[in-house]
Amino acid sequence: VILPLNELEETDVTLENASKSYVLENGSINGNEEKSYQLRFWIDGSVTSENKEVMNRTFESKVTIEGDYDPTYTEELLNGSDPVLKDGLIPVTIDHSGVVRKADVTKEWYQYENKEWANAVILEDESIQYQNNEEIPESNIESYFVWIPRYRYQIFDNGLYYELSDSVERKEQEIKVEFESRSTRVSKGTKQGDWLTHPAFTSFDVNGMWVGKFETGYQGATTTEEAQQNVVDTEKVQIKPNVYSWRGIQVANAHLNSYNYRRSMDSHMMKNTEWGAVAYLSHSKYGSMSSVRLNNNEAYITGYAAKKEPTCGYTGTNEECNKYESTSLGVDGTYTVNYKNNASNVATTTSNRSGIYDMSGGAWEYVMGVIADKNGIPMSGRNMKVTSGFNGIFSCVGCDGDTSGMTELTTGLPFPEKKYYDLYPYDNNLFNYSHRILGDATGEMGTFRNSTLETSEYNIPIGSWYNDSGWFVHSSKQWFYRGYDLYNGISSGIFSFGSAYGHALSDYGYRIVLAI
Repeated sequence: VILPLNELEETDVTLENASKSYVLENGSINGNEEKSYQLRFWIDGSVTSENKEVMNRTFESKVTIEGDYDPTYTEELLNGSDPVLKDGLIPVTIDHSGVVRKADVTKEWYQYENKEWANAVILEDESIQYQNNEEIPESNIESYFVWIPRYRYQIFDNGLYYELSDSVERKEQEIKVEFESRSTRVSKGTKQGDWLTHPAFTSFDVNGMWVGKFETGYQGATTTEEAQQNVVDTEKVQIKPNVYSWRGIQVANAHLNSYNYRRSMDSHMMKNTEWGAVAYLSHSKYGSMSSVRLNNNEAYITGYAAKKEPTCGYTGTNEECNKYESTSLGVDGTYTVNYKNNASNVATTTSNRSGIYDMSGGAWEYVMGVIADKNGIPMSGRNMKVTSGFNGIFSCVGCDGDTSGMTELTTGLPFPEKKYYDLYPYDNNLFNYSHRILGDATGEMGTFRNSTLETSEYNIPIGSWYNDSGWFVHSSKQWFYRGYDLYNGISSGIFSFGSAYGHALSDYGYRIVLAI
């Protein structure tokens, strides 16, 4: 933007004999961020070399920066995408035994260079003030969040797969990531080898996002069944370990609970691209760079991890190659360990306590990713009995005993602003991975093939990363879910994805994100 100086606000001169001084900009600058200005002198075309008032003159200028120094710790590596704290988010450190302490933000409390991601909590009683390094009791923690800094990544696969292949080549690799702030020019790569600013950050134009550290839980539930609630009740939201995952909820109600949770921090239900942003960071040199271990707790308790990596897929029985079991809250089992047990760290995105849990196994997690109808409008679901709760057309009028005759839902929830969901083009092919959005960790995980996994009774489409499964959204099943569930063994994982109707099911949950 080119502005004449005389249109800027005047201020006191700081250069001796200066005629005028102007304010170039008010605001703040992040650590390691640079700002550049160009000063141009305009000389009218009518001026000639004989004009003594202009020729052989010296022009002097000076830029003065005034402000306060903020001693807040920043990591040079993040290039200005350090955690943003506001409105009740308390920065914390978590030690090896799971003890939470308030972080001193003037000192190092995260280090992505060493796979230590920033964590913060929201308190049950926000009137209680904690001193730096003071322990925060679990009883006063309502929710945990983990900071995902804004970054660009080098596209490693175009993801243009239109059908299943005869074979799958193993393609796990380091995903190259470079952190950047929102003031950096956006990278807009489109093909393998290009750099792309991850769309999870550009859609909200933020320096990063706080992601729920666990699947969303239902506060007060004392049994697995009590956490199955298809209701809108934001006061029941809790995001913490060793609680029952909130399931049995249709997408529209999950969206409302997420959206109304913390409006001042633009809270919302996790999008498909946001899941991809976490997955890609986890497989960069700043994350675990490994397959995230399955949460195999059959009671759907958050933060658990299988003691052993599964070696087979879904068999319909509790086979030795893929053991799962129920436990009481916070109690280890024979084949599964709870969050407080250090052995659970293999189920995080960092392989340590600072990472995100429940992204493999546990409940299937609905995300805000939906297919459009032929007119480019998001679809609702299958019919009046099997619907997401969002307005839109149905895919199967009269199916499943639905006698309403309705072809679309018009009395449900209107879709929110576009930034709150990812929209995929209409297609009736569940294996057309080319409709991926770069960065969403779907098509880029190809190639895909239909495989009867070892000792499995079912054909499952699997991708090139850890044999994680991949069913794309299509006109018959409109909504994405991620992570798969605890029964699916090696086909579950942070890179797995599938398609469903968006309706309330006893084993489907959701996750919350804060965009600030």
